[in-house]
Amino acid sequence: MYEVMSGDTLSWKVPSPRQSEATPESHFTVDSEAVKILKVCFSTNNSLGKNFKLVKCDSSWQVRAIIRSILNCGRLGPDIKHVGCYGLLLKHLKSDELHWLHPDLTVEEVEQRYESHHVEAEWRYDLRIRYVPVNFLEKFSDDRSTLLYFYQQVRSDYMQSHACKVSDGMALQLGCLEIRRFYKDMNAKGLEKKSNFELLEKEVGLDLFFPQQLINSMKSKQLRKLIQQTFQQYATLKEDECMVKFFETLNDFVSYDEEVFRCELVQGWSLAVELVIGGRGIRQRTQKNSAPVFLADFKQIKKVQCWPQSDGKALVHLDVEGARQRLSINVPAVSVAENMMDLIDGYCRLERDTDETVIYRPNKDASARSSLPEIPSGSSDRSSIRHSMGSDIYCEILDEKPKSVEKYGISRSDIVLGRILGAGFFGEVHEGVYKSSGENISVAVKTCKDCSPDVMEKFMSEAVIMKKLNHQHIVRLIGIIEENPVWIVMELYQYGELGNYLVKNQSTLTNTTLLLFSLQICKALVYLEGVSMVHRDIAVRNILVAAPDCVKLGDFGLSRYIEDEEYYKASVTRLPIKWMAPESINFRRFTTASDVWMFAVCMWEIMSYGQQPFFWLENRDVINQLEHGIRLPKPETCPPALYSLMTRCWAYDPGERPRFTELVLKISDVQKMEKEQEVERERDRARSIKFFEPKLNFSEPPPKPSRMKPGRFGNTLSIGLHIQLNEALCASSPDLASPSYQSPLDSMNVLPLPVRSPRRRSVGEGEFLRVEATSKEDAQRLWQRERMQMQETLRRQKEQMMEDNKWLAKEERLLDPMGSEENVSPLGAEATTHSATPVKPPRLTAKPAPTAELDRSDDNVYNSVMGLVKVVVQFKNDVVDLKPEQYISLVQSVGVALRDLIQSVDEILPMLHESVRTEIEGTEKLLNNDMAELISKMRLAQQNAITSLKEECKKQMLSAAHTLAMDSKNLLDAVDQARVRANIAKPAEQ
Repeated sequence: MYEVMSGDTLSWKVPSPRQSEATPESHFTVDSEAVKILKVCFSTNNSLGKNFKLVKCDSSWQVRAIIRSILNCGRLGPDIKHVGCYGLLLKHLKSDELHWLHPDLTVEEVEQRYESHHVEAEWRYDLRIRYVPVNFLEKFSDDRSTLLYFYQQVRSDYMQSHACKVSDGMALQLGCLEIRRFYKDMNAKGLEKKSNFELLEKEVGLDLFFPQQLINSMKSKQLRKLIQQTFQQYATLKEDECMVKFFETLNDFVSYDEEVFRCELVQGWSLAVELVIGGRGIRQRTQKNSAPVFLADFKQIKKVQCWPQSDGKALVHLDVEGARQRLSINVPAVSVAENMMDLIDGYCRLERDTDETVIYRPNKDASARSSLPEIPSGSSDRSSIRHSMGSDIYCEILDEKPKSVEKYGISRSDIVLGRILGAGFFGEVHEGVYKSSGENISVAVKTCKDCSPDVMEKFMSEAVIMKKLNHQHIVRLIGIIEENPVWIVMELYQYGELGNYLVKNQSTLTNTTLLLFSLQICKALVYLEGVSMVHRDIAVRNILVAAPDCVKLGDFGLSRYIEDEEYYKASVTRLPIKWMAPESINFRRFTTASDVWMFAVCMWEIMSYGQQPFFWLENRDVINQLEHGIRLPKPETCPPALYSLMTRCWAYDPGERPRFTELVLKISDVQKMEKEQEVERERDRARSIKFFEPKLNFSEPPPKPSRMKPGRFGNTLSIGLHIQLNEALCASSPDLASPSYQSPLDSMNVLPLPVRSPRRRSVGEGEFLRVEATSKEDAQRLWQRERMQMQETLRRQKEQMMEDNKWLAKEERLLDPMGSEENVSPLGAEATTHSATPVKPPRLTAKPAPTAELDRSDDNVYNSVMGLVKVVVQFKNDVVDLKPEQYISLVQSVGVALRDLIQSVDEILPMLHESVRTEIEGTEKLLNNDMAELISKMRLAQQNAITSLKEECKKQMLSAAHTLAMDSKNLLDAVDQARVRANIAKPAEQ
């Protein structure tokens, strides 16, 4: 039997191969039998030194057994069918010496024939696809693992040997094809975003896709533009289409499916040729660029033999069926002859679908041909993994090696398994009892169905992570049973997963409790950030409820520690697309910033009582929504302040998201506000029950007075609150939910609105009459007095609200230079009611605002200001009927008008006194900032055109346009004052 182990993973049954990592192979003594550990490297996207397998074998193993053991372990992928295409290459690291190892060679023969010539540490084994069939894309259609491996091999060879030789155009094409293939979940326009390209350039590294020579040959901006333009050609291609296009493009430069040998054909005379050997047979050409001429088909070859020559060369004889004489080939060395014969023999085996060799070795000792060790078929039960492939939560992407597993064992006899609680990624999760020191502890036992080494190592990696964690809101690991079947034993929490708990208890859970859960999870994530770990799967399904007021973060199967790098690449794991940040979907990059994004999605799940995020979308459609600025909508009962915090966590740029330490404080504040509000509501409810409780037997009890619905801001709004904050403000601008928020009027440097405290005004106990009803008439009189008192209070509040609304309307008219009083309808009590059909606002007309009494006949600055005001008025009138994509034309017209205004000011600026130029130039800069703000609000309005924030974003856009018009009026005033001072202003004719 054999055993395969990952390069940085310990075996549970043999000594640690970590002791052998200093050299590619080492010797151990296990069960009094000498074994050898071969380090076999792979061709993948990462450096070869990090991609390898350690194969434990003995000297009698054949190369064929080593290859099959690696393919069967699943490290290259599942269900590899074209085993005959693979070969093992022995490479000497300090020279150009290469040896293709024939499948019949034993480990002992390899040592004697090759390894003994050099120091052991100077050799490396590479697993490669050497025998490539004709039409390999079609042949490998039933073996995706082999197709992907061949692609990775060809691309690795290209980057190492050919990338610096191809043209810049081809290098750009091949690099962009690999970006599109590797980041297959990235939006088609993902590279157009500056933050995405900077991540690719600075964190991932352009040298992974393009030759360094190309990167150094031009400036960064020029290279970025070329990459973005080239990428657009392939932006819509699927992964397989990218590979096909890559093969087709590279084939114009190098033949990656054939090998060429410089040799001589010996037919009574010697003819120098290049022998081309590939899936199409054996061909020869006399000139480098000439078309090869067919010599022999592999099915015709009956025997291959090598004869060493005295001058160090070798003669290879091929017996070809139907030929009059054998084909003799003179090669420069025996090693070259061996490699040529192995290639021909491999294609013969592939064509005939057999393991029998056509190489004839008359001196080979028959006893040296050891039997092939028994190789498991690789048909172990992986139904649980295959079943999960259809999940709508997890998507298939590549994974790195798990961390080492150390002894942390407990005895299986101390565990009593109970019922199945559910199914995990690797197997069932059982309820159980752990007997420890006379105490019975309820535990959850995770099992693993697939006992293959690779799956087992990934399963055990969760235990390795958990045993290093110690936090009150993180699930505690009790122990590991390391013998097959492997078990992971953890604390059991009777309330189960948070998602199920939310669904079952939706009617009894309050916002205070939901916020408490979010706060506890956030504290656990602060702890994980402190130990440099990212989680990758923060969702309610992975959170357990320990008590009605305590949750714990669990399921660390997808977590990883971060050591030297700030990010890492996820690569054959299934990840939850609908919970992931854009950079995680696009580039498979996971940081604490991406954890913040996932945590906000988890909070959304909690406030939605366990509803799945983006349940209305397919996984493949999520990234398109995120790229267009679409985010999860606010849950119905979610406090706006909390939703505002969520939107900050969902910032596209990872650097703009808050840290977990800040989130703890913010969530704590919101939770305290909700707790105070709930206490106040409970107090009001108790008072109303106490007052209206019928102590007497009334025939017709008095009607219950109407009560305003509680507001959805942080605290409820009382009847006397004359200005209410729109909750949509919190979604579009995270800072608006804070107490320090200023309205758009405040931002214009005018008197702030007298906003009262948003806290609900409770009726004090002293306001109730303490007369106890002794009769029906007394009770009725008491009720009438209370009703009259309440009506009087409502009347005063209504009058006050009308006065406030009139004042507000007056202030708005003073701020609006583009409209007159008749354009603004007064706001009365009726303004607070909603009609069934909204009334279209009246169209505004631009009228000259009061200015200095100057002659405006040839005043370009005045005319430009009025032109800008007219454009803004037109903007406000037209935006109601336009589609979001048409906003840009209106904004462009505003920009043109602003440009004309600034140009007219610059023309007269040299004529003005130097002391006022600074003020005028500062006002011009302010106008430019206003224009930038208008553009920003326009984009926000476009992004939220199909969300609940549509109208609020449109209002903010119009407010930005209004501010621009006001500042242009201020600029005119400053210019007028300066012209009067410089005696260049003309007074208006009386």
